[in-house]
Amino acid sequence: VYQQSIAAVCNVDWPKERILVQILDDSDDPTTQLLIREEVEKWKQNGANIVYRHRVLREGYKAGNLKSAMSCSYVEDYEFVAIFDADFQPFPDFLKRTIPHFK
Repeated sequence: VYQQSIAAVCNVDWPKERILVQILDDSDDPTTQLLIREEVEKWKQNGANIVYRHRVLREGYKAGNLKSAMSCSYVEDYEFVAIFDADFQPFPDFLKRTIPHFK
């Protein structure tokens, strides 16, 4: 599932320089972590602006993970945030259909 979800987000029809994909991993399974890191690296090699973040301290669970990710300094370079759960796959035109409503 993670491969399809990462692929869907990385294939969203939006200028690559205006999108940052953060893969947030709270898992405690080293095998899962490795597989996700490898998938992120594959997409990075293909030109996606994507980062992998793993938290050791799972304070606040999912909400804590999102809060932690939003506090990264590089997030300040982006005007909007879209959050997808691990099993969600947005359509390629998701941003083109939603962002205009916020401007």
